[in-house]
Amino acid sequence: MRVRAVAPAVVRPLRQAVLRPHQTVAEQVYPGDDAAGAGHFAAYSEEDVVGVASITPEAHPHDPRPGDWRIRGMATAPEARGLGAGAELLTACLTHARAGGARRVWCNARSPVRAFYEREGFVVEGPEFTLPEIGPHFLMVLTL
Repeated sequence: MRVRAVAPAVVRPLRQAVLRPHQTVAEQVYPGDDAAGAGHFAAYSEEDVVGVASITPEAHPHDPRPGDWRIRGMATAPEARGLGAGAELLTACLTHARAGGARRVWCNARSPVRAFYEREGFVVEGPEFTLPEIGPHFLMVLTL
């Protein structure tokens, strides 16, 4: 498994397949994908993309501070779960954000992956909430 920086278009097919199968690949262009400083990463097994994640400078939705960054579109193909792709992708995102001056990273984590983010040092802020057509989430934050 290797992780490398990629163009935003590389992450979108797996975003669609894993996170939003009810949408098209074209609908996987997230706000901030092309922002200055944004980073997009893919985990590869052989030549296949088996995990993706993006990070971009974006203010925390309830408590904005200088140095806020957001992780979005983190997804691992079912056949690659448990092999370390998620942790490697998260490390790549955090390294990129730190180099860009990040002080805090936040995400809307799907409820089933809450424990993954907690193992990586993130904490839950607030109650569980539901994003329409996507499902239950927690706002999670990591102070760098």
